Amino acid sequence: AIAARASSLIDVSKTLFIDGGTSSIELAKALASQAKGLTVVTNSTLVSLELGWSNAHKVIGLGGSYDPPSASFVGRACEEAAAQFFVDYAVFSTKGLCPGEGTFESNTGTLRVKQVVADHCQQAVLLVDHTKFNERSLCKVLDMSQIHVVVTDEQAPQDDIDALRDMGIEVLVASLEE
Repeated sequence: AIAARASSLIDVSKTLFIDGGTSSIELAKALASQAKGLTVVTNSTLVSLELGWSNAHKVIGLGGSYDPPSASFVGRACEEAAAQFFVDYAVFSTKGLCPGEGTFESNTGTLRVKQVVADHCQQAVLLVDHTKFNERSLCKVLDMSQIHVVVTDEQAPQDDIDALRDMGIEVLVASLEE
């Protein structure tokens, strides 16, 4: 439902980065079936496969060292490649979101790529389901000031949704029936 809601944000005339989190992979699946002509930058092999199989989209893969747990490329070469692109949208998933602090990850390999991309995008979109609110993980990745849109589900804590909106972050709530 979150991926379907997030797909409505994407204008095919814009460029986007999609990370390799599970919510992002679901977004890639939705975009593969709904849109044509996207330009997507990614470090995720799975996002590349989902969007690239039809030849309907331009997929730019960021190379580097392969990280099996995330099925993504990471490391200095990937970070340097990411710094060369300026995308309209950057779509991130996360292990945890604390509205007063930011996002958190357990995979240290992917966090720096996300930070570089966040510094090179017009709009950062965070896909986060209700189970990840007020959860911390090993490392902080993004500050709340770097996030423009949060897409979540209707079970997300209302106090946290209100806090995000008070910070000026657009919050889109997906119905679980979608």
